[in-house]
Amino acid sequence: MNVPVTPVLTVARSRLLVAALALISAVAALQQAVVIPILPRLVVAFDSPLTSVSWALTASLLVGAIATPIAGRLGDMLGHKVVLTIIVALLIAGSILGALSTSLPTFIIARVLQGFAAAVIPLAIGSLRTNLPPQRIHSGIGIVSATLGAGNGIGLLLAGVISALIPGYAPLFWIITALSVLAFVLALTCIPSAEAHRTGRLDVPGAILLSSALVALLLAISQGTDWGWGSVATVSMFGGAVGLGVLWVVVERRVSDPIVNIAMLIDPRTVGATLASLFLGFGLFGAFVLIPNLVQTPTTAGYGFGATVLGAAIFLMPTTILMLGISLVSGRLIKRFSASAVVALGGFCTAIALVLVALFHNDQVSIYMGTTALGLGIGLAFAALGIMAVEHVRPDQTASASGINSLARLVGGSIASPTISAVLVASTPAGAATPTIDGYVAGFMIAAGGAVIAAAIATISAQSRRTTTEPDETTRHRRDTPVESSSTEKKT
Repeated sequence: MNVPVTPVLTVARSRLLVAALALISAVAALQQAVVIPILPRLVVAFDSPLTSVSWALTASLLVGAIATPIAGRLGDMLGHKVVLTIIVALLIAGSILGALSTSLPTFIIARVLQGFAAAVIPLAIGSLRTNLPPQRIHSGIGIVSATLGAGNGIGLLLAGVISALIPGYAPLFWIITALSVLAFVLALTCIPSAEAHRTGRLDVPGAILLSSALVALLLAISQGTDWGWGSVATVSMFGGAVGLGVLWVVVERRVSDPIVNIAMLIDPRTVGATLASLFLGFGLFGAFVLIPNLVQTPTTAGYGFGATVLGAAIFLMPTTILMLGISLVSGRLIKRFSASAVVALGGFCTAIALVLVALFHNDQVSIYMGTTALGLGIGLAFAALGIMAVEHVRPDQTASASGINSLARLVGGSIASPTISAVLVASTPAGAATPTIDGYVAGFMIAAGGAVIAAAIATISAQSRRTTTEPDETTRHRRDTPVESSSTEKKT
């Protein structure tokens, strides 16, 4: 049973809420990206091989994948503000521990705590749909959704600047701590407390099964290169992920209050958003792996520009700027053309950007053109995906639906990193330090393929929406007749 509470926010309060949740979401996304360019520095700091240090990234992705659907469900039950505030508090604790850590195990624990921040996006979207006036929901969700990609870009830039100015990794984590404290204050002061909550209990068996399936899947993907893709360990993990996933679906269909509504997950009206998010996440994270590595490759390899970590971040700056800028106008485009149509447009722009870099990788101007088109595409697609994911569900299911969408995007990104890395490793000649350019071209084309698939799925969804929302005259007459009859009876 729901407790009907409908907050009435002024224009100023609505704008403050959107700005606060956008900043909180950007900080949550930023913490994921900052570790990527400093992995070599962590190898030296902890005197550990890259395969061990990479768990600083893998652990965060694993926890984020697990926490996202669970936090979305808890947000629908307990209130988005309560759960979001707890998650930001965990982000603060992880950031402080990361800054103080002197050993790799401690640092990985810190990254585990930070990984919970991946669940901020669905909670923020749930809060927006609950609290904003109807006419501001589309633009608000678009802005907050777009901050996911922008936060990743800002994280790469921040890591580059700090790496260029200050040795070590602790200063970077102190900066994240300060930003997280600001996010915590904004969560407490800017998000209304009055919300309609769903009653029920958390589906613990479903949460355990979903978590186990995701852990098995991401372990197989992230460690497949080291273990061997045909090894017993990798095949067992993939098989375990499939088996646990099937068992999870069986359990979720039988419990009265599932952590993920399977009917909603496979509903034709929402499955398009989930699949599009999965493949767009693959394309974006594929680009974030490929472009920095490409531009940092020494010119002696016959390609690349020998850029520093900061230089690589500057190459991606057009992407970051455009993802933020597009979010400001995405709401109007969504209202005019529908969310799925805007996602399709963004997917095609993303694919064009990746193909451009693949074909014209020896020219810096072409790289900048590619990252500009990438920002346009990802900005459009991510802003509209937030709407596409929730526009067909009940308001009290918003956080859960958005959680599924964010989970798909996170899994897509998790798949992209080891997949692209495997392609690059396979193209590296024996004894060489860098892959051949053919490996990069193949990687960009694979990432572009993911974006094309996302665009195709969104196009189909847009066509389906157009068909179902334009009834013919006979249908419209049948729908309107009972209303007129009822009105006549009342007058009589």
